[in-house]
Amino acid sequence: MADFSCLPTLHPNFRPVKTPKSILKKIVKWGVIAAVAYGVLTTLILGQNSVDELTGRYTYNWSGLDALVNQEKFGFFTDQPVPTALDGVDGPYVVGNRQFVVDRHNQLRSAPLRAGEPLQVRVNNPDQDSFSVALRAAHLRPAETYPMPARLLAISDIEGNFDGLISLLRSHGVVDAGYNWTFGPGHLVLNGDFVDRGDNVTPVLWLIYKLEAQAEQAGGRVHYVLGNHEVMNLYGDQSYAQYKYIEVARQISGRARWDQAGPALYAANTELGRWLRTKNVAERIGPYLFVHAGLKTKLVQQGLGLTELNRIARTYYGTRAAKRLAGTREGLVLSSYDGPYWDRSLALNWLYRVFFFFNDPRGASYHRTTQQELEQVLRFYQAGRLVIGHSVVGDITPDYEGKVLKIDIKHGQTKRTGQTKGLLIENGAEYKVDDLGGKTRLGPAAS
Repeated sequence: MADFSCLPTLHPNFRPVKTPKSILKKIVKWGVIAAVAYGVLTTLILGQNSVDELTGRYTYNWSGLDALVNQEKFGFFTDQPVPTALDGVDGPYVVGNRQFVVDRHNQLRSAPLRAGEPLQVRVNNPDQDSFSVALRAAHLRPAETYPMPARLLAISDIEGNFDGLISLLRSHGVVDAGYNWTFGPGHLVLNGDFVDRGDNVTPVLWLIYKLEAQAEQAGGRVHYVLGNHEVMNLYGDQSYAQYKYIEVARQISGRARWDQAGPALYAANTELGRWLRTKNVAERIGPYLFVHAGLKTKLVQQGLGLTELNRIARTYYGTRAAKRLAGTREGLVLSSYDGPYWDRSLALNWLYRVFFFFNDPRGASYHRTTQQELEQVLRFYQAGRLVIGHSVVGDITPDYEGKVLKIDIKHGQTKRTGQTKGLLIENGAEYKVDDLGGKTRLGPAAS
């Protein structure tokens, strides 16, 4: 029989040393378990569904157990219509010679336009803000280039957030308490995506419409550079809009399918649609080039200058033409990866790479713009700085040796939060500003 008496005796409180590898394995294991458990529980309680955003019907819909408490229809369903409803004051929508307004009782009202009578715009916010706006007989196409003004304020990606927008504008002297332009000969740049997601898309658009006319009278200028969400709305894609906008489109158009009803709000026979169709997707003001998403060297290689970029974009406002035109110069401008209002190559982080991989692993562009490529773009477009939105950053940020200014941030959703921010250029310097009046110098202005 073997004698083990010579072996050392382990202390009763002995614990084996855990290696970093074993610790990591446990973290991953329990992380996966927690994630799966969370997914199962939330699905069981809150439900899960898949929506066909063309037809407006559920591919499938599990109501969740909370439907029993909320007195909703309980169970698992397929091929059911997605419920949409009007939700608070909205409008006006000017279609032909009529205007449509959603009242406080969630009823859509229609009335003929009266010549010379301003429209009344009511905001669905706690302060119940309201203002009037005069319709214009015609909308001229803006130029592509402008001289640099003494003061310029740029904002991006407001997404129907009226309170955040008006708060920032008031804090920096762009408008007064009556929603009137007070920025004199200054310029206001709205760098795309002022629609979708938020609760007050229509008032945001009418405010821009009003300020544009007032700014011109004062020797100033409002530049509304369209983003991907404006372009989507022009061809009727409301997949990012609140359901109340889908419902108002359905009621105005008389069509049930979302893809058929969607174009009704911004069609060519509507005042907002007619106005939006004149806008650019890229403009240069002094040495600053404003574009919603970005500009790639692919555009430079095709010789697509600002005039051509804007001409192609305007030609296809209101139509889904990107796939049909793939491989052409027009298709490049409209591309979901390379176009000026979709490109993410100037802000390509790991999150966007993962998103692209799972949504389009073969066709997605994973290349981040290099400094050399940026310099090539700036030279071609005769600019010293590129100002972009579209890709969310933690704060207004200079990048690429200060030659790219990123201004898409998560704005505050109420007035005077200090979280709604813009870019101010004045007195030879660039500043980050907020809706509390805060002002932080970023660096010298481009010359």
